[in-house]
Amino acid sequence: MFEYTFNTFYLVLISSSLSLLLGVLPAWFISRYHFKGKNIFDIALYLPLAIPSYIMAFTYVDILSYTGPIQSFFRNYLSDFASFLNKDYMQIEVLGILLALALYPYIYTASRIAFSLIGSNYIDVSKNIGLSSYKFFLRVVLPLSRPAIFSGLFLVIMEVLNEYGAVIYFGVNTYTVGIFKAWFSFGDVDTAIHLASVLILVVFFIFYLERFSRKKTKFYYKANVSTQNVTPLSSGIYLQTYLICTIPFILGFIIPFLFIIYNMIVSFEVSKIWSIFSLTFNTILVSSVSSFIIILVALLLLFVEKISKNPINSFVNEVISLGYAVPGAVIALGIILMLTFIESIQIVPFSLIGTFFVLIYAYVIRFLAVGKSPIQTSLEKQPDSYDDTGKNLGLGLMRLLQKIHLPINKFALISAFIVVFVDIMKELPITLILRPFNFDTLATKTYEFAIEEMLPLSSVYSFIIIVLGSILLIFLKQIINKQLNVS
Repeated sequence: MFEYTFNTFYLVLISSSLSLLLGVLPAWFISRYHFKGKNIFDIALYLPLAIPSYIMAFTYVDILSYTGPIQSFFRNYLSDFASFLNKDYMQIEVLGILLALALYPYIYTASRIAFSLIGSNYIDVSKNIGLSSYKFFLRVVLPLSRPAIFSGLFLVIMEVLNEYGAVIYFGVNTYTVGIFKAWFSFGDVDTAIHLASVLILVVFFIFYLERFSRKKTKFYYKANVSTQNVTPLSSGIYLQTYLICTIPFILGFIIPFLFIIYNMIVSFEVSKIWSIFSLTFNTILVSSVSSFIIILVALLLLFVEKISKNPINSFVNEVISLGYAVPGAVIALGIILMLTFIESIQIVPFSLIGTFFVLIYAYVIRFLAVGKSPIQTSLEKQPDSYDDTGKNLGLGLMRLLQKIHLPINKFALISAFIVVFVDIMKELPITLILRPFNFDTLATKTYEFAIEEMLPLSSVYSFIIIVLGSILLIFLKQIINKQLNVS
């Protein structure tokens, strides 16, 4: 238990700290200044989110290994320096860095929006009292943006706690790994339940801190002041700005993506084309069906809450938000225990474990909060007069939803669908535990090849995940910028 606890919190600390650094600084420079390539960087810094953290870990281990391109180059051309690079990179510190490279876009996106909405009056007042740009950033911008930054940090922490593929590959024992080992390797259900219970307590504590930080502080930028105007980038900070914006993108996307392409080209002859199409179809099918159900359920729940104004409905939606805070391994374990109990008392005459219904049900529990968030944000912006006018015109509830709320919230629904689709496409623990027999997705096949040290064979599946995710995320980024008018 001590090892699981120490490793989990140490990994969270490393990943969170570096994610803050990689996410906040580029967001500030892109929001505050105007320079060549700014719009490209704004999209590029978002793309590492398309690379699942376990693929990031698999790829970098191969790059840094003894037979990888870096050590091979130095052995051939700079042999004196090669011995210095010949290290064991399968360490928890390296894993924390790699997780940060995959997850910092959560913080970047939240910070980017928060920084762009800070009013120009704050800048004018800070100049009048003689604050430098550095002090203005520390004393004004960061305190104002703290709730947004903390919400992004919360997502990073949740993803680290949920991570399985990368941590098991590195041999780091965290709570999630302990649950898998106790349940599948040793058949020790009690230990798995105890570990899951501890992990849930940790998650709920972090969830409470995030909610508390948002509840205590509220800021209204546009109602009182105009948003800030970006200023030209001065020559003194030109180099550091480009370095701050370029390094996260190169390390978090370009290097792993190019190496995956190289491995894919090398191993493509031995790849099975039919298997590639089959796995891609499986992934798109299960992600699409699950995403559609999640968006439909989230929309109906939020619509009922908005129309009824019933505190019970609000409480139910708050409870639903806890789903994303619970790691996938814990959700899968809970569902198996629940279904085992149902089968033992013979409520249903057949077994549900290992069916598509259970897999999709688990996805709905895990990602309903993800789909709910964009829709809720959009619905909260609409005045109640829309609903009152519709009712006065004789529209029933379903017609009200169809004629008014669906057209107005179409961009929010599309955004929610994309976010949920990408998350489900990358999800590993739930799929590994609950998938039907002989059913694989791109994520599970990537993991199976990587864990057997056949990384080149996994590259084609990693490539498809990254390409699909990148296309959808670029489209989503354009929708976000258009909706929020981010400068």
